[in-house]
Amino acid sequence: MGKLRNVLFGMLAGCFVFGMAAYADGGAAIAETYTGDTDFSVYVKNAGTVPDTVDVQIATAKADSVKVQPVSELDVPMRTLVLLDNSLSISSGDRERIAQLLQNLISDRLNGEEISIAVFGEEIQVLTDYTSDYGILKKTIDSIAYQDQETYLTDVLYGLLDGEYRQGAEDVYRRILIISDGVDNKSLGYTKEELYALLKEVRIPVYTIGCTNKKNNEELENMFALSRMTGVDYFPLEDITEILDITDYLNRDREILRLSVVPPEELMDGSRKMVKVMLPDGAALSAEITMPQQIFAKDTEAEPEPEPVAESEPAAEPEPAAETEPAAEEAVPRTGYLSFILTGGVAVLAAAVLIAAVILRKKRNREPEFEPLDDALLEDMQNSAGSTAAVTEILTASAGRDSGDGSTVMIWNPNTAYQIVLTDAHSPAKSYRVPLSGVVTIGRKAELCDIALDYDKSVSAKHCEISVRSGKFYARDLQSSNGTYLNGSRILSETEIFSGNILKFGRLEMRFEVR
Repeated sequence: MGKLRNVLFGMLAGCFVFGMAAYADGGAAIAETYTGDTDFSVYVKNAGTVPDTVDVQIATAKADSVKVQPVSELDVPMRTLVLLDNSLSISSGDRERIAQLLQNLISDRLNGEEISIAVFGEEIQVLTDYTSDYGILKKTIDSIAYQDQETYLTDVLYGLLDGEYRQGAEDVYRRILIISDGVDNKSLGYTKEELYALLKEVRIPVYTIGCTNKKNNEELENMFALSRMTGVDYFPLEDITEILDITDYLNRDREILRLSVVPPEELMDGSRKMVKVMLPDGAALSAEITMPQQIFAKDTEAEPEPEPVAESEPAAEPEPAAETEPAAEEAVPRTGYLSFILTGGVAVLAAAVLIAAVILRKKRNREPEFEPLDDALLEDMQNSAGSTAAVTEILTASAGRDSGDGSTVMIWNPNTAYQIVLTDAHSPAKSYRVPLSGVVTIGRKAELCDIALDYDKSVSAKHCEISVRSGKFYARDLQSSNGTYLNGSRILSETEIFSGNILKFGRLEMRFEVR
């Protein structure tokens, strides 16, 4: 058994050496891709010196423009998620080496580089959101505690990739660093084949660092396969002297190039197309990439205006006939005149009815109009300023007024506070109701936000804000990780919203209402 163990560990060590050599001597490769609204990005590793230009071919067409930048020159060079197995199966020696490795990682980070640290067992627990603050990261590392728990590695990683990373809301180089002994206790759940298929689709580099023991060779091999699937390295964590080498290899990602590519307009159709990147040294790299979906403004057909009814000049009164000898009275001219008057009146009345119908239809199809509060109500609200309960009571009593046609007309005054409601579209019991007189902040951290959606990790600490100005409501994304969407379309700037709209924060879909 001793000889067999030595052979197995020798094989693992060989894998480690091979992995490092492959990274050091490997050729250029596409590490990650990102699709934006009007362009897409290709992250290329091992490209050597930064070229002035790079040719990119999309299917059979040449890209309109390609901008080349090293990630080290970006405001946020990269984002690293450290996913640590904090179960008791990690030995005390490995815990010390892990702490040292993480210390080296945060000490040698790039300017602006953001790191998030999370632990996992049956599920993920985020210890700190993405930050470049050394003090916060150091405090987090020092506070890591190991627990008696099972680990669901496959399910945890699948859920992570299927959520935050599939959405890919920001154009930044992202990578995952998994530190574990590879043990996966859950027998029922996502299969390894399903996880591998998702890894190919999402294209996120997954580095793995394995904590070895006498029984986990197969588990480590399964974990290291995650790195091979994503084209990056894996490392056994056996010796403290290897930690600096691992950190050095991880830091080679700062040499990655970002190619920002603008495709021809006719190719911006949201389909997946084969993209070929041709570097100056002759290297040719290929990947299937989703094209931007060009958004065209919908041609809204204006409501047809009724053709104006021409006002006909009244017919001239017939000249009175000269008096002659008594004859039979001519009734025809008098009858014709009366008929003309009646016909014209009916036509004018019909036109008026048609115009009124069109105006009423337009009014019903418009978003609710806001009318000023009457003086008495305004005085009550001003007198109750500072009392949320009082304001809410007034709003409840007067938030809507029956317009007589079955619709609700919202009441507005420049000094009015409103009551807005956010309701989880899939869990209506989760509903949030707050007054709004200026700005309301929405996010995951209760201490930072007016509405805390703390039950979903895809929501950023401060995700979005809703404001009101002149009776109109606006939503603005606060540079969240997973973006804010209005009725399925991502918000890129401050956007007007209406009662009944669906707002999406990360994975959460919330119905916005004004009451």
